[in-house]
Amino acid sequence: MRVFQRIREAKPPRLYVIADGPESKEEDQSCSAVRKIFERKVDWDCQVEKVYSSTNLGLAKRVQTGLDHVFSKEKKAIILEDDTLPDTSFFSFCDELLEKYEDDHRISHISGCNFQPRASNPDHSYCFCSIYSIWGWATWARSWKYFDLGMKDWKDQDKDNFLDHWFHSRRHKKGMRKMFDLHCDNNDPWTWDYQWVYSCLRNGGLSIMPSSNLVSNIGIGPEGTNTYTAKAVKMFPDKLGKVVKPLKHPQIHRDLGFEKRYYSMEKPPILLSLKNYLKNIVRINS
Repeated sequence: MRVFQRIREAKPPRLYVIADGPESKEEDQSCSAVRKIFERKVDWDCQVEKVYSSTNLGLAKRVQTGLDHVFSKEKKAIILEDDTLPDTSFFSFCDELLEKYEDDHRISHISGCNFQPRASNPDHSYCFCSIYSIWGWATWARSWKYFDLGMKDWKDQDKDNFLDHWFHSRRHKKGMRKMFDLHCDNNDPWTWDYQWVYSCLRNGGLSIMPSSNLVSNIGIGPEGTNTYTAKAVKMFPDKLGKVVKPLKHPQIHRDLGFEKRYYSMEKPPILLSLKNYLKNIVRINS
């Protein structure tokens, strides 16, 4: 409800509600309750399109099919999940940059969540980097068209050169290689975000990272998907910042200094996430 309230304050003219089917009979009631929020409480001038699945597709395939549908109709979109709570300035931040960089194929992604805002340059409202946060984000149909859930061409990639170019530490390269290997030609993927990162990097697209953290994940805990450990609760930011207008635009270049500062601070959540994913695989296959 808190996320819906922020959407209500932003009053988007079009809203796509992507919902998976229940995984069990126990989930049927909660799925229905979430859907009713959007069916009954949109009280502004808004075209609502319900993209519901009657069966449980799972996280990865539901995100893929849902966004395939959205980008078959829209040139650009802002994406929020039901547990990603944005600051109100997140929407105008995305709106302005979606418009500004709509035809600039050097940019693939706009992040809302900055795990390490202390690493940011205060002289600008955002920077360009190879770090892709998917807790509140935005992109264009021109970028999404390259998304491949099965990462089929990873097996033919010059992996060492690719990883050396985009990632800094040996630990990070090793972790990302494991995840890319796991998702390549995987017929039953449990996530979609690593495939999205790969598709953006493969096509040379940079991510926009705000100087402040604009989105908080309120779904971390036992009921969360892939973010359920007690350690995760401490690792992820829960404080929201704000973007001050007018935006201070940097020159378009990959900010290696920000990336190095980002990863030299406390262990970044992406590495913790990798560890949890690998634990899941061991548990599933054992």
